[in-house]
Amino acid sequence: MSVRVGDLVDLLLTPPVEREHLGAEMPEPDLIATPDDSRFSEEQLAAATELLDLPADAPRRLSGLLAEARGRDPELPYLVALLAVHAASPAVGTAYRQGEQKLLFAVDDGTELDDPEFGGADLIVGTALLDAAGMAADRTEAA
Repeated sequence: MSVRVGDLVDLLLTPPVEREHLGAEMPEPDLIATPDDSRFSEEQLAAATELLDLPADAPRRLSGLLAEARGRDPELPYLVALLAVHAASPAVGTAYRQGEQKLLFAVDDGTELDDPEFGGADLIVGTALLDAAGMAADRTEAA
């Protein structure tokens, strides 16, 4: 089979053939707004965030955080517990990529939680300071 360069150029420069049928036209979806069914208010989230904004050199027991949260709002301990349990496996890499300065973490040292509403481990909750600038410099040097 022999192909001439001129034939290839003509074939490549020919506009595509219009197709008559590309399938049924898709109707526009009917989108509805979903209700805000968040259990916690913005104020409660702000209070929990403030409570968990711990100094890097002063971690606290979950039991103490729950007691303090309970004193502010009866629903707040549930949010604090949720955030603390989530902090037991922090996404360090994601925090670095997003340029976060600090990261909430929680560690189980085997102490049992003494709380009227919650059971499990009395986690040590703390804040780790991240060196995002240092990590960015390391990535630059590696490249």
